[in-house]
Amino acid sequence: MACTPAYNPNLSPEQNRQMQRNSQFNQTLGTGALSGAALGALVGGLAGHGKGALIGSLSGAALGTGAGYAVAHRTENQQLQEDQLNKQIAAAHQIALNASNDAQQASLQVAQLQRQLANLNKQIASKKITVRQYKQQLSHFNNQKAQLNNKINYYSKQSEQMHQYAQIAHDNRFEQEAQSTDAAVSRLKYAENILVNGMNNQPAG
Repeated sequence: MACTPAYNPNLSPEQNRQMQRNSQFNQTLGTGALSGAALGALVGGLAGHGKGALIGSLSGAALGTGAGYAVAHRTENQQLQEDQLNKQIAAAHQIALNASNDAQQASLQVAQLQRQLANLNKQIASKKITVRQYKQQLSHFNNQKAQLNNKINYYSKQSEQMHQYAQIAHDNRFEQEAQSTDAAVSRLKYAENILVNGMNNQPAG
């Protein structure tokens, strides 16, 4: 029986995985051929003729190879699908992690923006800056609000896809990452609301 090839440090991880798939593919082919040959020989032997045994062995080997080929392809496809599934889950986990980090940064950023906005309100109230200068300063806050909104929309769409993948793949790991992303989106929305409320409380000018 063929053995699984040893890990080759000169190849990339993906190339080593491909070597293992090829080895298993070839091993499955050979196993199918041997099983088919044995079955064919048994049928020929039951007929009581040596020639029948030989013919049965050869035809059985051919049939067995075909069966082994189908099994090998199915096994390889399953491995490829499993690899792809794991990659998708890893990508979903990274998205959820990024969403959580962005939500944490947004909370700190909005707190800082609130302090800056309060300072601006004091300056306009004491007429240290003009209304025009005040509105120019507000453009920075509008940009920050737009960035928050973009992140909310992006992560909301990613979470929606994760929920769909969880149903299609019947894999709860997607659902877990989706819930984590949803929680981060809620925090982003909360930060956005605080910023919007602060901007809406502008002094009359």
